[in-house]
Amino acid sequence: MPVNQNLKTRSFLRRNWGGQSTIISSTRIAKSIGYGSSPIVIISSAILAITSFFYVYTVASYFKADIYFFYNRVTYNTFFDKYVINKYDDHIIIIIACVVLWLLLSAAKHRGSWTRFVFSATILTGLTVTAIVSTNLNVLLDLAALLSIPLVISFLIYDKFASRRKKFGNTCRGLLLYINYLSIIGIAIGLVSLITTILALQLSSQTYLITIITSVPNYAYQLFVLFSSFSPILIFLLIFCFPIKLLVNGLMKKIPQIGNRTNNSSVTNEKIKTSTKFVFLSLFMVLSIVIAYIPHEPAINKNNQQVGEDTARYVNMVNNLMQSADPKMFTQKLFHSIETGDRPLTLIFLSVVTKIFPLDLLQAIEFMPMILGPALVLVVYYLMRELIPNNDTAALLGSFLTAVSSQILISIYAGFYANWLALILGYLSFVFLFKFLKTPSRVNIIIYFMMVLLLLLSHIYTWTVLMIVAGIFLAVMFGLNYYPRKSTILLVLVLFSTVVIDVVRAIISHTSAEGIKSDIAIAHKVGAGTNQFAARWSNLVYVTQVYLGGQLSNFIILALAVYWVFRSKVLEKSSIFLIAFLSIGIVPLFVGDVEVQARVLYDIPFQIPAGIALAYIRKDFKGTMLLLPAGIWLIGMSIITLSNLLPSQ
Repeated sequence: MPVNQNLKTRSFLRRNWGGQSTIISSTRIAKSIGYGSSPIVIISSAILAITSFFYVYTVASYFKADIYFFYNRVTYNTFFDKYVINKYDDHIIIIIACVVLWLLLSAAKHRGSWTRFVFSATILTGLTVTAIVSTNLNVLLDLAALLSIPLVISFLIYDKFASRRKKFGNTCRGLLLYINYLSIIGIAIGLVSLITTILALQLSSQTYLITIITSVPNYAYQLFVLFSSFSPILIFLLIFCFPIKLLVNGLMKKIPQIGNRTNNSSVTNEKIKTSTKFVFLSLFMVLSIVIAYIPHEPAINKNNQQVGEDTARYVNMVNNLMQSADPKMFTQKLFHSIETGDRPLTLIFLSVVTKIFPLDLLQAIEFMPMILGPALVLVVYYLMRELIPNNDTAALLGSFLTAVSSQILISIYAGFYANWLALILGYLSFVFLFKFLKTPSRVNIIIYFMMVLLLLLSHIYTWTVLMIVAGIFLAVMFGLNYYPRKSTILLVLVLFSTVVIDVVRAIISHTSAEGIKSDIAIAHKVGAGTNQFAARWSNLVYVTQVYLGGQLSNFIILALAVYWVFRSKVLEKSSIFLIAFLSIGIVPLFVGDVEVQARVLYDIPFQIPAGIALAYIRKDFKGTMLLLPAGIWLIGMSIITLSNLLPSQ
């Protein structure tokens, strides 16, 4: 083919493929909002989505749902008593404008069974009219509103399991539209919440504008607080994910329609251009820096108050270390005197960083999250690349969730600098653990050993937890013979060697900071043991809702992680690793007090299974419609939380 003709062909293909890509994207968006569906399906799905929004408020307020919210560094416990408009109008909208109309539209669509729909609509209308006319029968209005959605669900279930002759048609399209319309509602109220929150922070000195902004209801925050009240249940499901997964798999085998779907549950291969990955990863790292800076924003922190709970403690430790008269005293303080030598690497790191930046010691340590945050985002990305090497989207989603995760919010709130640095090093050690299993080499195992050793020296308690996870995972790999057993044994020997180093270090420095021994001592000190068994649930509720600012109660990340449990394959490498990680919470749940439970739950990367779950959702629902509200809400809720890290000023 002549050169000119070849160039013309390439140009033609480039233009046409680009145009086709645009057409495909436009068509996908149009289909997601109802293009190609009948007007009745579109209207009924939209009505049901709006009804669901109002119904959540009605049910939660009627039953006085117990909620916790974080304000000015204090967690308050109260009950939910909110409505979208007000109680009366919400009930009228649910019953008349939404459910009755939905029933009538369904009757028009399914003429063969129109009598059921009309009869139900008539009953609801009659109850509503009676309640409106008689002021003494408001209970009828409550009853009609509460029964509305269960009535709709009963018809949908009938539609799903009715015989083919009586089926009301294909409900999958309507269900997908319903989910997409819920997502649109979520995007709308999430954006309103995000915009009003930012404006309220930036215009805090302009009373008139603040009055207008704060008069706008923050529906996203209200719903986030409401659904976060279920976080203890979600965490319970996650730490018992292995037996629950086995139970679900057994049930799915008895339901072929569902079982066939869940069998094909692996994350699909999805590669992204290097330049695109770089841009997104950079944005997520910048987001983590912005997140860390928010509590120090002058509009929020007017008096330059301390943010991290433990910051003053670290200032004293670093000051004490820097006042050493000679190297011998420096070493003695580092490995013995200061905190019994349980975090020498962290103290060296903080000392070096505070020397580099021209700030006073308190400010330098307070700004440490701007370094540690993006580092954790980057490390989680590479860890997920090793767990699911063929899906770049899941790795990027996990890195985004890390930027707004409980781990970063808790670390900023509590000043967990040693824990934070240890998580970075620990997750990085897992990266090279997987690299060595996949490609055994001297370089990989040496780097793995160095990472585990640095983890030991950065925070001994985090080292204990992560080494238990690594030990469980390697034991399972050895038993299932996933990799050459020689490689697995070498990695176990690396773990054992760090235990020996820890014991020798404790003996030489004459300290009690021997990993597991020290953990047991702390557990006894705080009262952990079998005596905590009776208080296991109350402890879990307190840990998730109150302790550490209640930041472990992020229902979005936890719910996504639960979705991963139901969609994952038990025998996949990534699933075994994450199940081992999640399951370490079982023992603290039964015998640990609040502090022990919090220590372990903090170390679990819930954002990793949540990121994989988002990749599943993107595949299951053929698009990113559900991803947008999750991202917007997580950013908005993080800003609200971080703007409340200071006591009343």
